[in-house]
Amino acid sequence: MQNYLVVINDRRNQIGMTIRSLARKAKMDDDLLGKTLNGKRKMTASELIMLSSVLGLTLEDFPKETEVKDTAAAAL
Repeated sequence: MQNYLVVINDRRNQIGMTIRSLARKAKMDDDLLGKTLNGKRKMTASELIMLSSVLGLTLEDFPKETEVKDTAAAAL
């Protein structure tokens, strides 16, 4: 699963928001959002921005590429 999906799903679960509720607030189709959040469909940049806004996420909430590489290297 993509790192940004983990961040979005973690925040959504943290605040107790369903996919349907998040989709409505983000003005998205709930079936498409469900597929996206489950990694079965690619997320567009505009969807990432809208979901981040609804969930109160900022760029600092998402791991940077070097952090991702460091985490992956540490797992080896």
